[in-house]
Amino acid sequence: MLAEAKIWIDGAVGSQKADGWFGPDKGRGGAATRLTGRDDLWPNMIMLFCLQDYHEATGDERVIPLMLKYFRYLSTVPEEKYLLGYWPKMRGGDNLFTIYWLYNRTGEAWLLELAAKNHRRTARWDEDLINWHNVNIGQAFGEGATWWLQSKDGADLQSAYRNWTKIREMYGQVPGGMFGSDENCRPGFTDPRQCVETCGMVEAMLSKETLVAITGDLLWADRCEDIAYNSLPASLTADMKALRYLTAPNQVVSDSRSHSPGIQNGGRCSR
Repeated sequence: MLAEAKIWIDGAVGSQKADGWFGPDKGRGGAATRLTGRDDLWPNMIMLFCLQDYHEATGDERVIPLMLKYFRYLSTVPEEKYLLGYWPKMRGGDNLFTIYWLYNRTGEAWLLELAAKNHRRTARWDEDLINWHNVNIGQAFGEGATWWLQSKDGADLQSAYRNWTKIREMYGQVPGGMFGSDENCRPGFTDPRQCVETCGMVEAMLSKETLVAITGDLLWADRCEDIAYNSLPASLTADMKALRYLTAPNQVVSDSRSHSPGIQNGGRCSR
């Protein structure tokens, strides 16, 4: 597994351009964003988390210089062109966490200026639950608490608690640590017959893991464990080589028929 992963780590590190960008800088955007090339910062956010984990495990000396050069590049991007598109704007908190991860290892003051720009351009999760897509909620509900590391405003820290309480009160009549949202939370669809994506489960777990690190509050560890030992195993085959796209606690049959509109996803994945 380590050898296979290293192929991709080496590829990412070796892709860095002279100006600091790494990864593909051309290509077609997905239907949700219509972004192409360097406008779409979301794929790099995912790879940055991989590089963080890799550096923590191995101490590979290539990772820190790569990140410094990449974030220097992002610091030159005009604010109005930064975090364009649906996914990057919704999920900019992941980028923010990585900026702080790098700052804690280098002490480079300009990274805090980039962090402030990143927060300004991210969707306002610090103010409320502003989107009902289950993965966005799982991934981004704690962005305000990440920003609190710099702002020191107690309201930013509390926004993560408020957001998670709100989603559980509205759509959390679902055992196992998650909430009933299918693709998106919908009024009137609140009971354990509603599903959640496997993506939503693992992103909610990651958010809670980072919140434990930020706050030291073991409540987030308990909430993470609730998903890890209940919802997540039900979404995977026993050998963990396949997954169910949408999983509900009261899911008495798992087949390839569409169960839309009761489950908000049409086609074979709605099972």
